[in-house]
Amino acid sequence: MVVLRTGLAQAQSPSAAPTQSVVQAQGPVEEDPTLGSEVGPKFVDPSRFLTGVCTVGPRSGDVLFRCFNIGFSSSPRLVLCQTRNDPSQFTNFPDQFACQIIGTTSEDNGSVWFRIRRLDIPGAGWGQNLLADILVVQ
Repeated sequence: MVVLRTGLAQAQSPSAAPTQSVVQAQGPVEEDPTLGSEVGPKFVDPSRFLTGVCTVGPRSGDVLFRCFNIGFSSSPRLVLCQTRNDPSQFTNFPDQFACQIIGTTSEDNGSVWFRIRRLDIPGAGWGQNLLADILVVQ
Protein backbone atom coordinates (compact mmCIF):
# COMPACT_ATOMS: atom_id res chain seq x y z
CA MET A 1 0.00 0.00 0.00
CA VAL A 2 1.30 3.48 -0.81
CA VAL A 3 0.41 6.44 1.40
CA LEU A 4 0.72 9.90 -0.12
CA ARG A 5 1.61 12.72 2.24
CA THR A 6 2.20 16.14 0.71
CA GLY A 7 3.53 14.64 -2.49
CA LEU A 8 5.93 12.11 -0.94
CA ALA A 9 5.31 8.39 -1.43
CA GLN A 10 6.05 6.05 1.44
CA ALA A 11 6.09 2.27 1.22
CA GLN A 12 4.18 0.17 3.70
CA SER A 13 4.27 -3.56 4.32
CA PRO A 14 1.27 -5.48 2.91
CA SER A 15 0.76 -7.09 6.33
CA ALA A 16 0.43 -3.73 8.10
CA ALA A 17 -2.97 -2.34 8.96
CA PRO A 18 -4.45 -0.32 6.10
CA THR A 19 -4.23 3.45 6.43
CA GLN A 20 -6.15 6.15 4.67
CA SER A 21 -4.48 7.92 1.72
CA VAL A 22 -3.94 11.61 2.32
CA VAL A 23 -3.50 14.08 -0.54
CA GLN A 24 -2.88 17.74 0.13
CA ALA A 25 -5.43 19.68 -1.90
CA GLN A 26 -5.32 23.28 -3.09
CA GLY A 27 -8.29 25.41 -4.00
CA PRO A 28 -11.87 24.84 -2.81
CA VAL A 29 -12.20 21.67 -0.76
CA GLU A 30 -15.42 19.66 -0.51
CA GLU A 31 -16.36 16.67 1.60
CA ASP A 32 -17.08 13.53 -0.43
CA PRO A 33 -19.44 11.35 1.65
CA THR A 34 -18.54 8.23 -0.34
CA LEU A 35 -14.84 8.58 0.51
CA GLY A 36 -15.11 10.07 3.97
CA SER A 37 -12.19 12.41 3.32
CA GLU A 38 -11.44 15.79 1.83
CA VAL A 39 -11.26 15.92 -1.96
CA GLY A 40 -10.17 18.95 -3.95
CA PRO A 41 -8.63 19.83 -7.30
CA LYS A 42 -5.10 21.04 -7.88
CA PHE A 43 -5.12 23.96 -10.30
CA VAL A 44 -2.27 24.48 -12.75
CA ASP A 45 -1.99 27.52 -15.00
CA PRO A 46 -2.39 26.24 -18.60
CA SER A 47 0.52 28.45 -19.70
CA ARG A 48 2.81 26.33 -17.50
CA PHE A 49 2.49 23.25 -19.77
CA LEU A 50 5.14 22.87 -22.48
CA THR A 51 5.38 20.06 -25.00
CA GLY A 52 7.94 18.85 -27.47
CA VAL A 53 8.36 16.03 -29.98
CA CYS A 54 11.90 14.76 -30.53
CA THR A 55 12.91 12.50 -33.40
CA VAL A 56 15.10 9.75 -31.98
CA GLY A 57 15.09 7.63 -35.14
CA PRO A 58 16.43 4.06 -35.50
CA ARG A 59 19.19 3.08 -33.04
CA SER A 60 21.41 0.08 -32.37
CA GLY A 61 20.81 -0.08 -28.60
CA ASP A 62 20.07 1.99 -25.49
CA VAL A 63 20.38 5.70 -26.17
CA LEU A 64 20.98 8.80 -24.05
CA PHE A 65 19.30 11.67 -25.88
CA ARG A 66 18.82 15.43 -25.46
CA CYS A 67 15.72 17.25 -26.64
CA PHE A 68 16.14 21.03 -26.66
CA ASN A 69 14.27 24.27 -27.42
CA ILE A 70 11.24 23.17 -25.39
CA GLY A 71 10.73 26.68 -23.97
CA PHE A 72 11.45 26.63 -20.24
CA SER A 73 14.03 28.75 -18.42
CA SER A 74 13.84 27.42 -14.84
CA SER A 75 13.75 23.96 -13.28
CA PRO A 76 10.44 22.28 -14.17
CA ARG A 77 8.20 20.68 -11.55
CA LEU A 78 7.46 17.62 -13.70
CA VAL A 79 8.81 16.14 -16.92
CA LEU A 80 7.19 13.16 -18.65
CA CYS A 81 8.35 11.22 -21.70
CA GLN A 82 6.56 8.73 -23.92
CA THR A 83 7.84 6.99 -27.03
CA ARG A 84 5.80 6.37 -30.17
CA ASN A 85 6.21 5.45 -33.82
CA ASP A 86 6.24 8.03 -36.58
CA PRO A 87 2.62 8.31 -37.84
CA SER A 88 3.79 7.84 -41.45
CA GLN A 89 5.18 4.37 -40.61
CA PHE A 90 3.54 1.02 -39.97
CA THR A 91 2.42 1.16 -36.34
CA ASN A 92 2.08 -2.52 -35.44
CA PHE A 93 5.66 -3.04 -34.23
CA PRO A 94 5.82 -5.34 -31.18
CA ASP A 95 8.70 -3.30 -29.68
CA GLN A 96 8.31 -2.04 -26.11
CA PHE A 97 10.28 0.90 -24.76
CA ALA A 98 11.03 2.69 -21.51
CA CYS A 99 11.76 6.39 -21.49
CA GLN A 100 13.57 7.65 -18.37
CA ILE A 101 14.11 11.36 -17.67
CA ILE A 102 17.74 11.91 -16.65
CA GLY A 103 17.72 15.67 -16.09
CA THR A 104 16.89 19.13 -17.34
CA THR A 105 18.81 22.31 -18.03
CA SER A 106 17.73 25.82 -19.01
CA GLU A 107 20.42 25.91 -21.75
CA ASP A 108 19.23 26.13 -25.37
CA ASN A 109 15.79 27.43 -24.33
CA GLY A 110 15.13 24.40 -22.12
CA SER A 111 16.70 20.97 -22.62
CA VAL A 112 15.62 17.55 -21.35
CA TRP A 113 18.02 14.58 -21.14
CA PHE A 114 16.42 11.15 -21.30
CA ARG A 115 17.34 7.51 -21.84
CA ILE A 116 15.41 5.16 -24.12
CA ARG A 117 15.74 1.41 -23.62
CA ARG A 118 14.05 -1.42 -25.45
CA LEU A 119 12.27 -3.68 -22.95
CA ASP A 120 11.07 -6.67 -24.98
CA ILE A 121 14.64 -7.52 -26.15
CA PRO A 122 17.06 -5.87 -23.67
CA GLY A 123 20.09 -4.30 -25.32
CA ALA A 124 18.65 -4.63 -28.83
CA GLY A 125 18.06 -1.67 -31.09
CA TRP A 126 15.10 -0.76 -33.26
CA GLY A 127 14.55 0.03 -36.91
CA GLN A 128 11.53 2.32 -36.84
CA ASN A 129 11.72 6.11 -36.77
CA LEU A 130 11.04 6.42 -33.03
CA LEU A 131 9.67 9.68 -31.62
CA ALA A 132 9.69 10.88 -28.00
CA ASP A 133 6.84 13.08 -26.77
CA ILE A 134 7.92 15.35 -23.89
CA LEU A 135 5.54 17.10 -21.46
CA VAL A 136 6.97 19.73 -19.08
CA VAL A 137 5.05 21.35 -16.22
CA GLN A 138 6.66 24.58 -14.95
